[in-house]
Amino acid sequence: MNNVKQTPLRAADTVYGTLKLRILRNQLSGGSQLLEDTVAAELGVSRTPVREALARLEAEGLVEPIPRHGYRVLPITMDDIREIYEVLSPLETVAAELLAQKKPNSTEVKALQEAVDKMATALKADNLDAWAEADESFHARLVDLCGNRRLAKVAHLLFAQSHRVRLFTLHLRDKPSSSVKHHAALVDAIRKGRPDLARQIHAGQRDNWTATIAQLLERLSIHQL
Repeated sequence: MNNVKQTPLRAADTVYGTLKLRILRNQLSGGSQLLEDTVAAELGVSRTPVREALARLEAEGLVEPIPRHGYRVLPITMDDIREIYEVLSPLETVAAELLAQKKPNSTEVKALQEAVDKMATALKADNLDAWAEADESFHARLVDLCGNRRLAKVAHLLFAQSHRVRLFTLHLRDKPSSSVKHHAALVDAIRKGRPDLARQIHAGQRDNWTATIAQLLERLSIHQL
């Protein structure tokens, strides 16, 4: 098999994707140190793409530079979780309202419904990882389809930070049986062009989920990730 030499841009994308996935899956926990030389040696690239990848992760609020000590993965504290969802929940609720207002076409509604169907299938199979993947896809599509690019951009930054919390608690909380029902109701409200109902459904769902996560972490005496 021939080795294909990566261009600096492709190498940076690979390093970025690898490190981001490790952070989101909590394989690199909060406070973990990332040295350019060490990462470059492990992934078989030069320091240049590593430096570029770390800069992108810093822009997303996942790492921070430490003078003369590379970077460290930013911990997520309970205050961080509260702040993230104080911003993310209203953003997604507005996205749901905007999408219902513009009366999306059948292709857009189908994209949301497909994610809901995958969530339902995953729960029936007791596959929480597949459920989480489908749920993440639903929320990404929701903000991407709403028609407000700035809203979508900010939401995606917060998705990256909140994803760590979602995956960490995935197997610690009760099975999200009601999630499919709420998501299906939201898609129905969007399909029928009912923005007020879409706002009500999504706001209630997000508020309940945020409270559940906060209570779980507090009960387990987990103060940061």
